[in-house]
Amino acid sequence: MTPQSPQLVSRGFIRVALLFHALAGAVLITWGGRMHDQLLLPTTVATVHLYVLGVLTMSLIGLALERLPALTGQPLPWPGLNRWTLFLLSLGALTVFLGIGTDLHRWNLLAASLGMGLGIGFFIVQAGWMLFSSTRHDGLILILKLSILSLTGVLGLGAIFLGEYAHGFLEFDRLAMVGAHLTLGIYGWAGLMLMALRRSTISSVTRRPETLPMSVVIGAFLSLCFIPWMLFKPDSGLYWLWPSILPGFATIAMISAHPHENRFWRAGDLMGVAAFLVLSTWPLIPDERTRFLFGVLILPGWTLGQLLGIYDHRNPGRLGVVHLGLYLASVALPALGLFLPWQESWQVGGIAWLLLSVLFVNAHQKGEARDPT
Repeated sequence: MTPQSPQLVSRGFIRVALLFHALAGAVLITWGGRMHDQLLLPTTVATVHLYVLGVLTMSLIGLALERLPALTGQPLPWPGLNRWTLFLLSLGALTVFLGIGTDLHRWNLLAASLGMGLGIGFFIVQAGWMLFSSTRHDGLILILKLSILSLTGVLGLGAIFLGEYAHGFLEFDRLAMVGAHLTLGIYGWAGLMLMALRRSTISSVTRRPETLPMSVVIGAFLSLCFIPWMLFKPDSGLYWLWPSILPGFATIAMISAHPHENRFWRAGDLMGVAAFLVLSTWPLIPDERTRFLFGVLILPGWTLGQLLGIYDHRNPGRLGVVHLGLYLASVALPALGLFLPWQESWQVGGIAWLLLSVLFVNAHQKGEARDPT
């Protein structure tokens, strides 16, 4: 196995993602009380970006670099870019966190623009080359193409937001811009990539070919078109939100409806259903806390459950009941803290985040010692 192999590089991405996950837990422990009292505190927004960029996107890019060559039948075109992708994405995630959460805006936003733009750009070029050069044209490959195109859109919108931080806000509908950013990022990029990786992980273990019906691709495409259109449509309110997200939810349900006995996937799926129900109440309950509840359920809830499930399915026996309990606590405590007056709920949730990172590393190292392959 050469130093440039995608397997070794993916391990590097996972290790860095665990460091950022532990950092997010430390932030909750230190500032969780203030964040509980003031939901839109810059530290809160910065911590969300730290998880999305430093944990979720970092993990997905590492796993995708490992799996895409086998899925597409194409080798990595420029494997030397992998280390640059890891370095630049780490730099970007950290400086976005510092730029939003501290007063060091101008210094950090320049590094954030460089790091995120080049790091994600390098990945998009490699992933896009493999996907669009592949001779496969089935549903799984089309879902992966939609995911990469969504990530490209996220990168473009992120560049606009960073530019606005540095030069003043533009004349755009803020709700529509942020909503489109979240749709492309959480559903289009992360959601579709997670589901594709989940299906390919199951198939790699069962030795069955990965297949997805075209109805799944159509449902994903419809939601990726309808939700931004609904957000930018004048005077539409949010009443078209539910029918807009329904095809996307059906897509996720169809992809995840594969026989399995993985407890992390089951828990994550329940979090996803709960997040969908909370999202569908937005037009009826205009409460800021329901927006944050959706964020807690979908980010450390659904996405982290899927990531842990992918690892657990590939490495059975390394994660146990303690890891599952800490994962559930890291979601439940911040969620309850949104509606309860206890500041400590967010801080204790941060302890769960930190312990989960530490125990995950410990379980992984023990597993590597027993089975270095």
